[in-house]
Amino acid sequence: MILYVVRYHPALSETFVRDELRALHEAGVRVELAAFDARDSMGVEALPMRVHAQPHRWGWLRALPALAREWLRAPGRVPARVLWLATLLRQAEHVHVHFAGEAAEWAHAACARVGRRYSVTVHAVDLFKPRPALPRVLADASAVVAFTRYNSDLMLERYGIQAVRLRFGLDLDRLATACPEASRRIVSVGRNVPKKGLDLVLALAERLGAEAEVVVVSDLPASPHARVLGLRPHPEVLALYATAGCFVLPCRRAPDGDMDGLPVALVEAMAAGLPVITTATSGIPELVDESVGWLVPPDDLGALEAAVREALADPEARRQRGAAARNRVWAQGFERGRLAAAMINVFREGAAAVSPPPASGHAAPPVSG
Repeated sequence: MILYVVRYHPALSETFVRDELRALHEAGVRVELAAFDARDSMGVEALPMRVHAQPHRWGWLRALPALAREWLRAPGRVPARVLWLATLLRQAEHVHVHFAGEAAEWAHAACARVGRRYSVTVHAVDLFKPRPALPRVLADASAVVAFTRYNSDLMLERYGIQAVRLRFGLDLDRLATACPEASRRIVSVGRNVPKKGLDLVLALAERLGAEAEVVVVSDLPASPHARVLGLRPHPEVLALYATAGCFVLPCRRAPDGDMDGLPVALVEAMAAGLPVITTATSGIPELVDESVGWLVPPDDLGALEAAVREALADPEARRQRGAAARNRVWAQGFERGRLAAAMINVFREGAAAVSPPPASGHAAPPVSG
């Protein structure tokens, strides 16, 4: 059994974790999920595997016998959540953690306790706002997975870690194809955190007025200039892409140093055939250029508005760049079957390892355009 460990489940925005788990399940891998806390409950689709939720409050009473047995194996000062995870790890062949933050630190301690190896996927906040334990977490992993060249290069430069570079996996067949030339709706999707630049999207909506409908899926406060839908279930977000003319996400480096790696919503929008208007931040230029959308400088509302107006004025450009965007997502391997096969190799190598490593699909459907 492969045990996945995450900080939060359910979490609406972590669709990439759920897609990865489903892909592994479909590939015949016995996989289970352990989560320490929940972030959202609304509209998160159930997983076809066992999910272990860390006990809270009175739930710890039911877990006490198992925790006591685990503690007696090696008494000492051990956090209860590490003991809880250790009881699960003893049934696993390998452990994989998403995000090299708190969950990875607890998994690191539990794996050391029970003699299991772990691998870890590094995303964004865990790398750009690193916790003190990050170098140790990375160095002791049997494999470190990165979804962008930007992240893998940064880990090599900072920590001497040679990451396995993969593309996260999407259920591409599930995405309806948009007709961007037929719509003037602008869609943006993301949590209300500074690195997403959603404040610029609201400012853009104010400037555009009645020239275009701006729809934002986010936990932003309501706006008189845009339709702010709140956080929505993933199927509703996918359906929204099919109604849009373009996707806008003006990512930036936040004051605390946090950035996006490669936003999943951005890639999903491209996979649906939407041209994208975004910034050359972090790993985004590895996928986006002027043939599939428009790149503007971060925090430049004037440039953002100009790019959106150019897109709105040229339906044929929206069609061509949207078709090219869809083809690029397919060509670069953002397909969950490919990811599952690559992750199985990561698990095999990790399960076979006896010491830490040195620190150091399908073809795209034809789319005209």
